[in-house]
Amino acid sequence: MKIKAILSIAVMMCSFTAISQATKGKISYDVYMSSDDAAVAAYVDQMEGSTLELTFMDGKVRSDMFVGQMMTTTSISHKGQDTTLVLLDGMMGKIAMKVTDNDMDEEQRLAYENREIELVDETKEIMGYKCKKAILTAGDANESIVWYTEEIMPKYREGQYLYDEIPGTPLEMHSKWGKMDMKIVAYEFKEKLKKTDEIFSTEVPEGFTVKTTEEMKKFR
Repeated sequence: MKIKAILSIAVMMCSFTAISQATKGKISYDVYMSSDDAAVAAYVDQMEGSTLELTFMDGKVRSDMFVGQMMTTTSISHKGQDTTLVLLDGMMGKIAMKVTDNDMDEEQRLAYENREIELVDETKEIMGYKCKKAILTAGDANESIVWYTEEIMPKYREGQYLYDEIPGTPLEMHSKWGKMDMKIVAYEFKEKLKKTDEIFSTEVPEGFTVKTTEEMKKFR
């Protein structure tokens, strides 16, 4: 009888965990950038007020980075498809790219293949969610700190902000891009999504010009 009672409790706990996990929704983040380098700091000032939106459901992921008043970068990918739609809307106009893994240069490929993720036994609370710490080391030896929650669990975790090796969703990230430090902190999560066909469409929107990654490299 005791064994049956223990098993029943275990099943109930597992069921509760599965039910309580959110597998779709949109997370909104504030993005903070800074630099000790005077030349970079002047550029960073133009990025004030940057935000990030991460939207996901059913094997589909979309990220929208709003870089101050300068540019919006959108990335849409579907599980099982090798092509990611990237949209740039800013000073260079409206540009669309269809990017595959083959478009990565050697430095990017090595950084991706050699990345290491360490799950650390540290916790803190963000937006009321219990978060755990992960340390990501890329090919350039720079470390990124990720605070993730297991209470929000996209079924498909790939791309710049979601990692299959991290069992949850980042609510806070600290990273370094060259001489610039970046901190991303979540401030809102909405589980209900509307117009999902439009949100996750990989068709090039009207008004965007399609360019190859080789063409875009000329603009650096």
